Amino acid sequence: MINKRGNLLIRTTMRAAKLPILYFIFGTVLIASSYIDNIFPITQWKNLFDLTDKIGSIFITLAFITFAYKFTVISVRLIEKSLLLKNKKVASLILSSLRKGLRIIFILIAINIIITIIAPTEFYLTLANNIIKTIIIIAIGWIAIQILYTIEAVLYEYASTIESQNQLRAKALYTKTHIIRNITTVLIVFITIAALLMSFSSVRNIGISLLASAGFLTAIIGLSAQKTLFSVFSGLQIALSQVIKIGDMVVIENESGIIEEVTFTYVTLKLGDRRRMIVPINYFIEKPFENWSHDGDSIRSSFVFHVDHLMPIEPLRTEINRIIENSIFWDGVAKKIHVNELTKDSVEIRVQVSAINADNLADLRIEVREKILEFMQKNYAEYFPKIYFSH
Repeated sequence: MINKRGNLLIRTTMRAAKLPILYFIFGTVLIASSYIDNIFPITQWKNLFDLTDKIGSIFITLAFITFAYKFTVISVRLIEKSLLLKNKKVASLILSSLRKGLRIIFILIAINIIITIIAPTEFYLTLANNIIKTIIIIAIGWIAIQILYTIEAVLYEYASTIESQNQLRAKALYTKTHIIRNITTVLIVFITIAALLMSFSSVRNIGISLLASAGFLTAIIGLSAQKTLFSVFSGLQIALSQVIKIGDMVVIENESGIIEEVTFTYVTLKLGDRRRMIVPINYFIEKPFENWSHDGDSIRSSFVFHVDHLMPIEPLRTEINRIIENSIFWDGVAKKIHVNELTKDSVEIRVQVSAINADNLADLRIEVREKILEFMQKNYAEYFPKIYFSH
């Protein structure tokens, strides 16, 4: 095992060192050639020798940075493959995000060192260093956010592909992750801005006060009265209590829809006609609503229709049972048919059905209604009341 790891380390080092060795040799030759001026002083070529020395130093610097980058990337790729073979997809994708971000950071470090070697005027050197420092801080924040999005994407894929009996737990986990990712993203942006401010001497005190405990607590207390922060805490409460989850079917203000997105300020509902309803997150804390998916994986719904008083109920019940049982959209959980109400003009029949998700439930309701209508038209057309189907 030790020999195997040793051989892998040697191969990785050799792969990473190919291009850096060329840079190092070329840089060494250029630096060595600049010393000709010490042996054979040529006044006219002094500037050329100085330039050669600097270019040689740049190539030697690039050799070390390129080796460090290539060695890191090759090693991370090998670890990614190993994690994938062990079915550790989340860790593998996190490393992939880090690997992509490291490219930017290594390039910026190389540019920073090269600018220092070239050493132009103090003003331009300070300006270049500040710009590069700013980009590095932003890049680190961006990498952290990308890792969060990677974790969320993996959980979404997991929630979409697992078996039905585990979907409730997966949806709850994904919803928690989605909300916490939003909140963490805001915190990362906040810390990144503070780090940027701290990197400049003229505004350093502002950045320090943002991260200092007293300043941070003061900011929180000052914002606590604001509605936005209340919405953030509402989103966190929903994530932890699992009142709603992405994929749940809910009814709000007589509008039913599927929860498509949950942020820490609002919830997006996908309605049956493809419209989107945007609901403030605190609505789910302050006002009542219906959640048809809260208690389990199965979603239930019912509809009513009317027949004449003389319509025999048993043949109708038998046919509806047959329609539901033969439907590909039914999940085999709920199936109820009963007389709901007697009016002076008709008999109201209520049918309750269930499905694994909102899309299947909508298709099931449509299929059952259509086939009931077809059955009545063919066999009991004389028993239609004056009041037709209602929703």
